[in-house]
Amino acid sequence: MASSHVSKSHRVFRFGPFELSEREGELRKNGAQIRLQDQPLCVLVELLANAGRMVTREDLQQKLWPGDTFVDFDVGLNTAIRKLRQALGDDADNPRYIETLAKRGYRFIGMVEIPTVTLSVTAGIAPSSEANPSHPRRRVRPWMLIMASLVIAVAAIVPFVRRQAVPAPKQPRLVPLTTYTGREYEPALAPDGNRVAFAWSGPDVSIGRTASIYIKQIGEEQALRLTSVPGAIDFGPDWSPDGAYIVFGRFPAPTAAPGTVEEGIYMVPAMGGAERRVHRTNWTLSSIVDSRVVWATDGRTIAFSDRPVGQSYYAVFVLDVATLSARQITVPPESSFGDMQVAFSPDARTLAFLRYTKDGTDVYVIPAAAGSERRLTLGSRDLAGQTVVGLAYTSDGHDIILGGDGLWRIHATGKAKRAEPVRGLGLTAFNPYIRGNRLAYAVPTWDSNVYLLPLKGETDAGEPTKLIASTSEDEDAQLSPDGRLVVFVSGRTGAAEIWRANSDGSNPMQLTFLPDSNCSMPRWSASGREIVFNAGPHGNSDLFVISAEGGPPRQITTDSGNEAAPNYSRDGRWLYFTSDRGGGSWNIWKMPAQGGPASQVTRNGGFFASESSDGQYLYYAKYDAPGLWRLPLSGGSEEKVIDFPAPDFFGYWALGANGIYYLDVAAPRPRIRFRNFRTGRDSVVRVMSSAARIGSSGMSLSSDGTAMVFAQLDQFTSDLMLVEDFH
Repeated sequence: MASSHVSKSHRVFRFGPFELSEREGELRKNGAQIRLQDQPLCVLVELLANAGRMVTREDLQQKLWPGDTFVDFDVGLNTAIRKLRQALGDDADNPRYIETLAKRGYRFIGMVEIPTVTLSVTAGIAPSSEANPSHPRRRVRPWMLIMASLVIAVAAIVPFVRRQAVPAPKQPRLVPLTTYTGREYEPALAPDGNRVAFAWSGPDVSIGRTASIYIKQIGEEQALRLTSVPGAIDFGPDWSPDGAYIVFGRFPAPTAAPGTVEEGIYMVPAMGGAERRVHRTNWTLSSIVDSRVVWATDGRTIAFSDRPVGQSYYAVFVLDVATLSARQITVPPESSFGDMQVAFSPDARTLAFLRYTKDGTDVYVIPAAAGSERRLTLGSRDLAGQTVVGLAYTSDGHDIILGGDGLWRIHATGKAKRAEPVRGLGLTAFNPYIRGNRLAYAVPTWDSNVYLLPLKGETDAGEPTKLIASTSEDEDAQLSPDGRLVVFVSGRTGAAEIWRANSDGSNPMQLTFLPDSNCSMPRWSASGREIVFNAGPHGNSDLFVISAEGGPPRQITTDSGNEAAPNYSRDGRWLYFTSDRGGGSWNIWKMPAQGGPASQVTRNGGFFASESSDGQYLYYAKYDAPGLWRLPLSGGSEEKVIDFPAPDFFGYWALGANGIYYLDVAAPRPRIRFRNFRTGRDSVVRVMSSAARIGSSGMSLSSDGTAMVFAQLDQFTSDLMLVEDFH
């Protein structure tokens, strides 16, 4: 006799320390049962089944309080919600699980896991009994054989049909997530996958000024602002595993008054409330704002990048959430820029990060509890020269997705090192973030242009005109010694290359053809026949010289360190440049203009140098400290001249015959000022109409002092995109 057994299908919801079995009607916390009446339990099931979405009071009334129930619905629902919150230890004013949407309904905002439980059906044939005289043997009929054959055939076909019926994976769909004015960046999807936290400049904030942390429901337009500290740049948000808190970084904007913004890592309730600083950091602005602060899925640790005390490079740190103590877990080479942009694996056991060295950018992994790091890529070969900005693990932990020039995929174990492009999802994708089958990222667009400022006198400026412009980045400009030409860097071909044009901006001509080399900071030789610049075709940055008429560039440095920001001496015999050779910090070096051995000039740091017109002093900025210094070329100690420019704006200054031009970014809009050496007086020469370009060699003065060229960031926007069904 045939028999069958069917096990009933049911859902088990897991969130935080809780587990709810729908079939058993039991709520447990860490395995211990919590007594809960039927009605609150049913309300909880409805909320969990629709986690992240609003369940209206009307929906709950129709499902749980039908029309023939003689109970006051409002009283019953309010009582059920109150008992639920008591059972979950939740707070109506600062909810971790159940959010009240006034007069509309409720929403479960915690992270919910619903393990898949399939309906199992087993069929068998009762064991045959042995021959028994008391039970006469049944005669096998022909129709029995036919039916047996059909059963066997169906049994063979059903698995095949089931395999054929499995639907193909859905194709990823790309949809806008935010389209606000201003800049939205660094999205982080909530544990329920239905909300997103992000940094936003706000609609009316000037470029590069401030940013705050916001959250919004996916599919809704309105965003909730969580932070609002004047003068602060808040960035890199991430969610606590239960969705109750947001962790983020804060850095003072250039316009912030000294002491008004405390740098560090902060936490704030995800639905708004008082924030608190949980760790003090040692960041620099341009380096850190593209890096995240990430929260492990086990809730115990937070990972971030920071500079160890006394070092210029970045390393990965982990912060213990319980004790708020931090420890360094990576030690990059001293001559490197360091380790940035971290991401936890889904099981919280591993951290992936990007390491920036003289050889390029690479992906590394390290146990989150500390241990031996492992390199997954060899930059020049495996990353195809791509700019990498941000990384994230796929939900299954199998791959790591890299952002930057599009999205790229590598194997999380390093088995297949070479990055493969993720096609069809955009050409620019910064700071990817994955939750389930959703992926979010930022799409930045920027446009910097070169302006010409006529100078009738040292402090008497005319109206600036746009000299070099495109829809891409144009910067690092300098007029030739005879004033007839201008050299500049442009990204109009898709890569940063050296260009030349007439001094009125006409007849632009591309001089270099070095894609993926990041050419920058060109400077004219004293004769005007050659141009020196830095580029990194082999990973680390070196110096090159090219004819003003074009042709193949000639490499003049081959040291294993990085060389950048070159500039000729007044007589054209020497080249000053900055280098990290010899271990660690940037200093000024000099070498013969045609190449040869180099000697170190500064010992306490230096970046971007220029000789005074009388040849008595060498002036220079520093990479991570505000101000300008000078050093007697005949020998002696350095002295600080002024407290400007700010860090990251090291190229926004130029020497004149009687003083120095510099940029003051602390004002509401950047101001070009002039400091007279003789009188010590500062004068405002021009107020820029938009932001300065971070990391640019910013401004330069014509040989006769009658004109200045400077770079200005006229447009910088960023929107967020969402990929549905990402796999």
